[in-house]
Amino acid sequence: MGAFRYYIVTAVVGAAIAGLWLGGSWAWLGIATFPVLMALDILLPADHGVRRLSRPVLAEIPLYLHLPLLVGLWALFIGRLTEWTSGTPGAMSGWQVVGMALSVGWIGAVPNLPISHELMHRRHWFPVAVSKIYNTVYLDPNRDVGHKLTHHLDLCTPIDSDTPRRGQTIYAFVWQASYGAWKDGVVTSVRSLRKRDMTIFHPRNAVYVEILLLTALCATVLYFAGWAGLLVAVATMVFSKLLVEGFNYLQHYGMVRVPGSPIKLHHAWNHLGTIIRPLGVEITNHIEHHFDSKHRFYELEPRTDGAQMPSAFLCFVCALVPPVWTSYIAKPRLQDWDTRFASPDEQRMAMVENRRIGWPEWVGAGVGDKADPEPSGMA
Repeated sequence: MGAFRYYIVTAVVGAAIAGLWLGGSWAWLGIATFPVLMALDILLPADHGVRRLSRPVLAEIPLYLHLPLLVGLWALFIGRLTEWTSGTPGAMSGWQVVGMALSVGWIGAVPNLPISHELMHRRHWFPVAVSKIYNTVYLDPNRDVGHKLTHHLDLCTPIDSDTPRRGQTIYAFVWQASYGAWKDGVVTSVRSLRKRDMTIFHPRNAVYVEILLLTALCATVLYFAGWAGLLVAVATMVFSKLLVEGFNYLQHYGMVRVPGSPIKLHHAWNHLGTIIRPLGVEITNHIEHHFDSKHRFYELEPRTDGAQMPSAFLCFVCALVPPVWTSYIAKPRLQDWDTRFASPDEQRMAMVENRRIGWPEWVGAGVGDKADPEPSGMA
């Protein structure tokens, strides 16, 4: 399949657009792709293949084709909301509006976040600017600002808002991560200005870009669809944001690292499903990205010798039921991580965490004789 496997992101967005275009109960088509993709990702064998693309540009096209598709999706969304709020004959029913909001919200998270994540790590200003537009539909235009300068340095440490602690539920984490992303964006922007002897009122303050993009989107919805339409649109963006942070929950759950120590092979969970790898633009091939974020997504090699999780879809659904997540996925995987991957210092930190939440201390008193197991990399 080569580069064409990545056009799955275009197909999923296309399904949502088709649903809104057809109207009526077809509005549910976008969100209906979720269970289909989940079933395929669970049932198909894991994908450990290394990408060898003869024409990498073909893999790049979906990242930028996503821009007109996302704009088109939101134009249809606003149009349908306008019909609904104005009582146009044949407009969607309330139940169909719910389906439309879920569909648009789902697309705002997947594949929108993985595409945006890839572009925000590019070194040229244009892809970074495009990523800010993508991030706007889940209320976080400046996600790139803090992400690159906080998470990539602090992952798996207590100060990283993108690393959930052991025992923390997905419901608590999504608010922690959301606040952390916004705070990191503001703090990093202000710090950058001060380093250049600029005040917070300088037009290069990235916070102004965030305010401008969010205001422009909300004002457009309000102008055409009124306050009721804006309420639905904001709820849709909040839904996208919660999905974004929900999948974020899976990337470093329960892991620990000594602050300032090298980032190593075991400091991220990999989800190497046949569907999620291309749909997630290789974001679930996660530790390789942290080793060198300059690599393009198709250059990342799956590290089967690293810390593995099952299907990201399965993990997400299980995380929605915390006892299921804890008993059947989190505890068994973390026990393996603690005993097979963690350094002696990390083992001690992990057992402190286990003691805090009442989990078994499965690494015994012999901690300290274990060799450092993995090669290191830099974020």
